Amino acid sequence: MPDYKLYAIGEDGHIEKRFDYFAPEDLDALDRARQLCGPHEIEVWEGARLITRLAADGKVSTMKAAGPHAA
Repeated sequence: MPDYKLYAIGEDGHIEKRFDYFAPEDLDALDRARQLCGPHEIEVWEGARLITRLAADGKVSTMKAAGPHAA
């Protein structure tokens, strides 16, 4: 099961907090990340792969890759 890192990004663009999350696929990690949104944007990573960055409202602000094991 992939190991995801969810990063809360502060207004200054720096990481304020990291959450470790194990999920069977990217969409599960994105659902968890949306729960964490609020005052912060959230970046979702699986290893060295940036999956997405969610705006504070939970909408995708940047999409680099999607789906299990996308390059």
